[in-house]
Amino acid sequence: MTGRSRFGALCVAVALATAACEQMTPTGPSASRPSLASDDSTSLVFSQGVTLNADNTATPSSMSVPAGYKVTFSNQSGRMLLLHSTDCWEFNYMSFTVGMVKNTPPFSPGGKTCHYWANDSNYQKIFVGQITVQ
Repeated sequence: MTGRSRFGALCVAVALATAACEQMTPTGPSASRPSLASDDSTSLVFSQGVTLNADNTATPSSMSVPAGYKVTFSNQSGRMLLLHSTDCWEFNYMSFTVGMVKNTPPFSPGGKTCHYWANDSNYQKIFVGQITVQ
């Protein structure tokens, strides 16, 4: 197989994979009240989620949640990213592909503030926000 035909085959494979994934792409958090999380029946998901936007902002950028609740993040930024926090372990392993919706682990204990962000290609902080645990 020549280099050109391998490239063509790769392009077709990527196009097919993309088309298949488009049907499964979530649009973002839509919960209107706390509900049981599907992956852990002992934890609640907070009613308000965070959207990571194409303009490199998080909406809302600040929120308060009761201890023991998870927060849903929706990556609508159009880029893959990894959230960081130096003061809360709940953001460990919070990596996102484009369009991905993901819950944090339950936040605990109460009385702390969790600052989070991602870095762009120049290591500038983007998607800066905070969650205060009550």
